[in-house]
Parts: sequence; structure tokens; C-alpha cells
Amino acid sequence: MSLLSLLQHLAAADTMPQPTERRTALAQLARTAAVALPAVLAGAVVTPATAQRSGTLLDALLLILRVEWLQEAFYSRLLTAPTVVPAAIQPDLALIRAQQQQHVALLENVISTSGGVLPTRPTYDFTGSHGQTTPSLFPDVFTSADTALAVAQVLEDFSVRAYQGQLASLMSNNDLMDLVVRMYAVEGRHAAHLRRLRQQRGASVKPWISGTDGDGPIPPATAPIYAGEGQLEQLATVSVYPPVKTSLVALLPTLPVLTDAEQKAAATEAYDEPLTTAEAQRIMALFVI
Repeated sequence: MSLLSLLQHLAAADTMPQPTERRTALAQLARTAAVALPAVLAGAVVTPATAQRSGTLLDALLLILRVEWLQEAFYSRLLTAPTVVPAAIQPDLALIRAQQQQHVALLENVISTSGGVLPTRPTYDFTGSHGQTTPSLFPDVFTSADTALAVAQVLEDFSVRAYQGQLASLMSNNDLMDLVVRMYAVEGRHAAHLRRLRQQRGASVKPWISGTDGDGPIPPATAPIYAGEGQLEQLATVSVYPPVKTSLVALLPTLPVLTDAEQKAAATEAYDEPLTTAEAQRIMALFVI
């Protein structure tokens, strides 16, 4: 089975309406992953020589793996406190965790099969207090459903931007690019779904990032995740014969019915801005002891 088929199973499970059907889907996903993994890894392998250099495919995969570890650890911790999360949405979070675990398994196998060395998993503190050595950023993350869902949204929004920041490093390997882009799409669905769950609980939030999203759901602690998302221009490369010309292209829509604020919001919503490796590492450090 191809990776595309695997993620089609993930997408199908994501739309299952009933908890019992969701749990059945999770069992099917586990079996599907076991069958699909060898075929996926056969095409997506980093050569050992590349795996030993810095600034390479391996570095990109390791950063993405750390992002996935962070998310998987959060959902695992949250689901051990079932009284925090309303019963109606526990299957949603369990499904998201299952998909994060699939991503972790794929990435770990690609890295280890390629001769890369897997780092030690960090120890996390999702209150943001670094093991109670600094003031807590999210002190009630595992006692308040609203805070838990807000942090979940933040982690998913972060993952989308972190993935995007690594795509350029993968362009030399089509198989790895295909693997990561498909996981990137799943992360986008997770982010939108978490935002919808928060909407249902009364949060004023769009299904996507708009501007800097008011510095996130819990400012100022969440501001770093959304910094830079207010860009109104994108760097575009336009091919002209001759030569190749690079210019900044304004994204503002030209529809006259939109107000200035609506035009700017639409422009920022058109693209997610990538995070650099250093920015992604600083954000992950908020949750590491």
C-alpha cells in the first residue's frame, strides 16, 4: 500500500461521526501502517553519507521528528486525564494522537534505516515552567479543558509552520518530500479541527491563522508561535526570458467590496509563514525541561 493510501485512510477516519466507528478506524489504521511502512521506507531513504552531515535532509527530518514527539507527548499526557476533556471530544484527540504516532513511527524508521542516530526524547513540561523552575505559562493546561484545547491548537499551528520551514531542505529527495508534505497536510487538518472544537466551546477563532491571531489564544505566552504571520507580501520568483527576476508581490485582494482590514486579513490568511530552524527550536524549548 502506498503512503497516499495510508493517509487516505487517515483522512477517512478523521471524518468518522461516531466514537465507536472512530475506535474501529484506529485499529484499522494500526494494521494499515504496519503493512504500508516497508513500502514507504523503500523509497524514502537518506544515504548514510548524507545522514552524517549537518544542514542536510537528516537535520530537517530530525527537527520534524522533534515536533512530532512534542505533539504526541502532549496528547498522551492529556488523554491520561480524561476528566479534563469532555467525553464527546476524547475520540477526536485519541485519533489525532494515533496519527501523530504514525508520523513518529515513519520518521524514526526513515532516520534509523538511513544510518542516522535518533536523539534521546526530551522530557516535557506543558505548563511551560521548565519543571517548576520558571513561572508557568499554562498552569491549568491539564485541569481546564479550554486551556488544554488552546495549547493543542497552538502546537498544531506551530507544527504547520515548522514543517513548512523544512520543506526547502527536502527538495533534493522527491520521496522524502512526498512523505513530509503528506504529513504536513495532516497537521493542517489537525490545526483546523482543533480550532473548530474551540469554536464549539465559544472561542472566537477562525479555522485558520489570521494575521498574528491576536498573539494566539493565551497571549503573551503564545505570541512566538504566531510572530511573523502578519506578512502582507510574499517573495515570488517570476521567470522571464531573459533573465529570471525575483520580486516582492503584494497579496492584497483587489475586490472593492472588502474593507482595508478585510483585505489585510485575507492577505495574511492566504499563506502560512514558515518558521526557521532556530525559531522552531526556541518554541519547542518552551515545553522542554
